[in-house]
Amino acid sequence: MPRANPPIPKSFSALIRKPLLLLAVLSFESCGSPQKQIPSIDVFGSYFPAWLISLAAGIVLTVIAGSLGRLINIRPSGFLSFLINVGLILIFSISVWFWFFAS
Repeated sequence: MPRANPPIPKSFSALIRKPLLLLAVLSFESCGSPQKQIPSIDVFGSYFPAWLISLAAGIVLTVIAGSLGRLINIRPSGFLSFLINVGLILIFSISVWFWFFAS
């Protein structure tokens, strides 16, 4: 009776490894390209990545939205509260990114 899963020959894995390595090298080629500028902002002489500023703004806006929600007596509890806060951080962060940094 033949085996259900015959072993893969070593030459086959070596044959697949080289094209995968070439694909990885080609996909990382543009990471250090001088034509692409890294989005960063000069803040007091040091450069901060724009995504970090967007994340901080998203967290601040989420805290403000949560405070406004508590003022009008909207208080989700438990895991739903966590999901709403994470969702608001994502929405606000991406919105700030698009409004100020995306070109």
